[in-house]
Amino acid sequence: MAGFLLRIIINAVVLFLLVVELPGIFVDTLGSTLLGAAIIGLANAAIRTVFSMVSAPFDTVTLGGWTFITNLLAPLMVIKTLPGCQISSFFAPVFGVLLMTVCSYTLSKFIHDR
Repeated sequence: MAGFLLRIIINAVVLFLLVVELPGIFVDTLGSTLLGAAIIGLANAAIRTVFSMVSAPFDTVTLGGWTFITNLLAPLMVIKTLPGCQISSFFAPVFGVLLMTVCSYTLSKFIHDR
């Protein structure tokens, strides 16, 4: 349980840094940014895991392309529901998802639930 919570916290911090630094993603207030980062960190740690289990056969057929799509959809679904969050370009979320994927994969390899 401690590993799961640590991954959520680190994912939220990385996402917060991406929102602050990437042009094309706009959030109104710091509170909205922190709330969105926490919710997306939780979604990335929990919902993406469920997506990965359900889409395992599609990953084999698409050679991992479906994983990229699920990594793109999970944060976008959350961002669309948060007030004050806007995405104005196509490349910012794609680049952000690529960085979050690398971060999440690395965290999953090094931080295990015990």
